[in-house]
Amino acid sequence: MKNICVFAGSSKGHDPAYVEVAYRIGAMIAARGLGLVYGGGRTGLMGAIADGATENGGHVHGIIPRFLDTLEIAHQGISQLTITETMHERKTIMYESSDAFLALPGGFGTMEEVLEIITWRQLSVHDKPICLYNPDGFWDHLMTMFHLSSEAGFIRPHQLNLVDGMDSLDTLADHLDHLSKGA
Repeated sequence: MKNICVFAGSSKGHDPAYVEVAYRIGAMIAARGLGLVYGGGRTGLMGAIADGATENGGHVHGIIPRFLDTLEIAHQGISQLTITETMHERKTIMYESSDAFLALPGGFGTMEEVLEIITWRQLSVHDKPICLYNPDGFWDHLMTMFHLSSEAGFIRPHQLNLVDGMDSLDTLADHLDHLSKGA
C-alpha cells in the first residue's frame, strides 16, 4: 500500500469542523507513510487535506484539469501537480495512481467519483479498498439508498460490502494503519 486517493469537496461546507477534520486526515495519511492522491485544488476540503499531508511531510500528488485550474485553483505547494486536458484523464490518473480510496464530505463531483469507483469495484475493474468517512452521518442517506437498491433487487446483497463506512477519526486511523501495513 503506497497511495490513497481522497475524494473531497472543493468547498469548505458550512461547518468549520469539516476543514479541520480534512486537515487532520491529511496529517494522518502522511504520518503513516502513505502518499495522498487527490483532485489538485487548493480550496475547500481538497486544499485542507493536501495542506495536512504536505505540512506533515507527506507526498501529495494533485491532478487537476486545465479548465478547473481557474475555478479550484491548482495547489502549487504540493509535491507533484499534474494538469490534464479532461476530467476523464484526471480520474484515470487518480485511479491508476492509487491503492485505496477514501471519500470525505463533498458535492456532486465527490459523489460521482465515489459511485464510479464503487461501480468499477463491482465490475472487478479493481479490488482496492473504498471507505466513506461519515462524520455526523454525512453519507447515511447514500448508504441507505444502496440498501434500498439491494432490497429492490438492483444490487446483490454481498455487493453492499464493496465500501466501508467510518464514523470516527479513531476508526479511520485504524483503517489507515491497516492499509499502511499492506494488509
